[in-house]
Amino acid sequence: MEHLIPADVLRRAGAPPSELSPGRYPTLKQNEIALMFSGGVDSTATAIMLAERYEKVHLVTYKNGYGHWYHHRTEERVAELNQALGGKFVHSVISTKSYFDEILVDDVLADFRKYKSGFVWFMGCKMAMHMRSAIYCLENGLRFMTDGSNEDTNEMVEQMLISLTLIRFFYEQYGVKFGTPVYEVRRDDSRQLVKKLGIKMGVQVMDRHLCIQPTCVAGELYYMPYLLFNKKVVHDEQTVAAFIDEKQKICDRIVRRYFKTKGVEVDDILASRKAQLSAMESGEAAGRRAEGGP
Repeated sequence: MEHLIPADVLRRAGAPPSELSPGRYPTLKQNEIALMFSGGVDSTATAIMLAERYEKVHLVTYKNGYGHWYHHRTEERVAELNQALGGKFVHSVISTKSYFDEILVDDVLADFRKYKSGFVWFMGCKMAMHMRSAIYCLENGLRFMTDGSNEDTNEMVEQMLISLTLIRFFYEQYGVKFGTPVYEVRRDDSRQLVKKLGIKMGVQVMDRHLCIQPTCVAGELYYMPYLLFNKKVVHDEQTVAAFIDEKQKICDRIVRRYFKTKGVEVDDILASRKAQLSAMESGEAAGRRAEGGP
């Protein structure tokens, strides 16, 4: 059976085609995991940590279509990781422009008036990425999704604890566990982990490393006061939570429509995943009993 690459996938290196088709659902992978990957210090450190535990790490990079440039840097980073760690990584570059348009851009002025902050652009962009990541996991039989969020950069709205908590709940409705492995890892420790492998660090300016990941022009402008004057942008938690709650409904609509166009219902995928997970857990329990465990 021919498996078509989804139209929003711009480039794919090493990632196998999805098994998904009407009446046929992906087999859950026991030792694979996905990571939202930019190639920056935090996501690179996360990739290294995950490669120590999993046989295969799916790196997923997004392009929002609005001043989001230099994605070749991420591809170079993936090549460095595969050379250093024995080809454990597969990589996909996916466009989120149409999703971002629907979630935010088409109504951005109304959202700005409602929430009274420029954070809506960045949280809307990130929600498009998380939404597409949930789709990626469902298409490829993956149980776990991660990103490189870090407490040291929680001035960014998408890395606030309230944002990550609500995003975790979003993934749960699709049977995907979302984690942030380096959230409590100090930035210096992540730097050392990356340097140890001989992977390039780019140009360091204050706490940032330039020229190793894509550039988001809007983000550079919005967070410029912090970068230049160490003045953090403050976001109200209740306002951020209200925005995420509103946009999650749009994200769910897009997810369901995405699969419906492929002749598949999300609820059928979830039922298959639940049955497979139950069988996995039963098998693991039987194995422990055979070994004299609980």
